[in-house]
Amino acid sequence: MRVKKALIWLLALLMLLSVSAIAEDDTELRGYWKGHGWKFVQLGHYPYEKDGTVRPVLWRVLEIKDNVALLITEYVIDTQQVIFETDQKKIDNYDYRRITCYEESDLMPWLNTVCIETLFGGDPVRSLLIPDETRGELFILNMDELRNPDYGFSANTWGEQPSRQAAGTPYAVRTKGLYSDNNGKVSYWAADIKDEEAYRLALVGFDGHLSWGGYTRTNVGLRLAIRVDMTDLEVTGGEGTRQKPFILTYTGDATPVPAPTATATPAPDATPVPAAATTAAPAPAEATATPAPAADAVPAPADGEVLLSFVGDCSIGDSEQYASYDSSYHTTIDAQGYAWPFSLVQDYLAADDLTIANLEVVFTERRAHTDKVYNMVGAPDHVNVLLEGSVEVVNTVNNHCMDFFRNGYQDTLDILTEAGIEHFGTIYPWQDDGYDILLVKDVEGIRFGFMGFSYPSDSDEKRIANRIKILKEEMGCDVVIVSLHWGRETHMTPQSGQVLFARAAIDAGADVIWGHHPHVIQPIVFYKGKPIMFSTGNFTFGTMSQVDPSTGIFQLTYERVEGQVQLKKLQVIPCQTQPSPDFRPFVLTDEDDRRAVFKKLVYKKGYARCDNPPESFLETGIVNFENGVMLP
Repeated sequence: MRVKKALIWLLALLMLLSVSAIAEDDTELRGYWKGHGWKFVQLGHYPYEKDGTVRPVLWRVLEIKDNVALLITEYVIDTQQVIFETDQKKIDNYDYRRITCYEESDLMPWLNTVCIETLFGGDPVRSLLIPDETRGELFILNMDELRNPDYGFSANTWGEQPSRQAAGTPYAVRTKGLYSDNNGKVSYWAADIKDEEAYRLALVGFDGHLSWGGYTRTNVGLRLAIRVDMTDLEVTGGEGTRQKPFILTYTGDATPVPAPTATATPAPDATPVPAAATTAAPAPAEATATPAPAADAVPAPADGEVLLSFVGDCSIGDSEQYASYDSSYHTTIDAQGYAWPFSLVQDYLAADDLTIANLEVVFTERRAHTDKVYNMVGAPDHVNVLLEGSVEVVNTVNNHCMDFFRNGYQDTLDILTEAGIEHFGTIYPWQDDGYDILLVKDVEGIRFGFMGFSYPSDSDEKRIANRIKILKEEMGCDVVIVSLHWGRETHMTPQSGQVLFARAAIDAGADVIWGHHPHVIQPIVFYKGKPIMFSTGNFTFGTMSQVDPSTGIFQLTYERVEGQVQLKKLQVIPCQTQPSPDFRPFVLTDEDDRRAVFKKLVYKKGYARCDNPPESFLETGIVNFENGVMLP
């Protein structure tokens, strides 16, 4: 018996020594190892101190599989509102949109635009990120992942779970308002939905358990995850511990870009004072982006025809807290000049009779702004970008036009008027001073009327019909264009209610429905021979520049036949947007790329009482008409 016990003790001792030896040699980069915990690495930079001072970000390595690492930030590094509805009346009435997945909230696009730009900017490590199929490059772990023992988390849902607890950075707690419990732990969010009818995301509580957090306008914590291809990353320092994390260095071909030095929330006097609108454009610097290949022949109007070009969301600025960043729209304009943003498409816009854009920015020097996620601002001199780009008309009503209140909006209108750029849009149709601006343009003997509404509701249907009547019967317009800022952001198809609304507007006399706001393109259909462009996508956009890049120049050609003005042709010039810090859309010339854009503009199932473009559209991007009838 004594011999048997001695053997057992000897075996245990040998196992302990073996494990100790392994532990002492545990110096390699790896995922979670039960009994030995996690390894830690540094990647990217983000505001850390409460004054916004930037530091390298500490990540916990959850898994390395097939040379791909899954990382989660060790700290809650920022906060953000999870907003499913932006109509304040609906929010006040608890009538806001329910979402069925995290991707439908505005959190996901913010993470994959503003937040990821702040994290990596021009760092070549960005090229190594592997996007999740639905969540993007930068995402939040879902509940299953946060309960995965293979990642070192507890499989239990409730109770204190130290493996899921986290602390917030001083920046997140002090500057961004992240709530911290007495023990210093903070809550953060998981990308899950309770059920299809609910509107709640999964909340990781202060003690690490998973519960449900409801819709909120309060900032919530973000502990973020990425997947990284480790092929071109090399450990060049550190020990892999939390106190001395591994330093990962990019070893690929690209030249690393220095980390940003600006704080995420600059002091009021940190933003450069913009020049006046009449200031001459700065001398352009040498181009840094690869020019687009030569495009097809530029469409131009024939005698007796009028060619209109519509382009989608144009911010011509940044969310105010990022305007001073090295990769911001403001910095790019300062370096490259006013002609830069439209330089690769300017020939197309100059050749038409009229270019119309959705201006989604406030031209102002004011600093007081609304309490929302991002407030879009452009230096007043950025109006020259529109002039250099041959944009003659803009819609000014959208969810950002009042970001700097009425005074900021009035600044925008004054600057546009002084620059000679015409504008239109109705903000508060029920008020006498609601900026109810209709625009009439005479072009080559054809009179065009423009009106715009943002987030139109059922109650706006009659208001829009009334303004169509004014434009046609009182102002003598031949063609009325109704601009609608509507739809779900980043969704590639419209909602059924939009189809009904568009049809009602055409029944009331509208000739064109021109939509924008989702930041991505959506299908084109025809109702009674009138085009409905549900969303024309982003065109040149600061802050939210890294969504689906497909876009286009949407052109309509009109002619007068026997006294009647008729639509002769719709043509889409397929383009692609470019993210920060380039921002320039360019025309696609590769046939496969062009067809891919055309395909996104056709909804195969179709919509009730509406016609899809003909099959030939998938090859040419053109729809021809004769006497108001669509040709095959």
